[in-house]
Amino acid sequence: MDKKNNKGTTLDDLANMVARGFDDIEKRMVTKDEFNSLRGEFHSLSKKVDKLDYQVDEVYDILKRFEENDILNLQKRVQILEKAVRALATSQSK
Repeated sequence: MDKKNNKGTTLDDLANMVARGFDDIEKRMVTKDEFNSLRGEFHSLSKKVDKLDYQVDEVYDILKRFEENDILNLQKRVQILEKAVRALATSQSK
């Protein structure tokens, strides 16, 4: 069965091209085991990202509390300094 068409392609040539195409597709396809393995890795990465997200939230909350405490402390210190400056200004103007 070696019939040729106008372009010189035989049925055997065509069959070989189709077979190579299927081989290429088969090589690129992911097997069920590979898919399950990838799914497991994805799930593991997802859990790690969730854990990191939680830890980042915790760090943010801690920093926020420190900032709030630092701001309150600085406000108190400024008020004390303002009172001291007023007292000095009043005592020197007399």
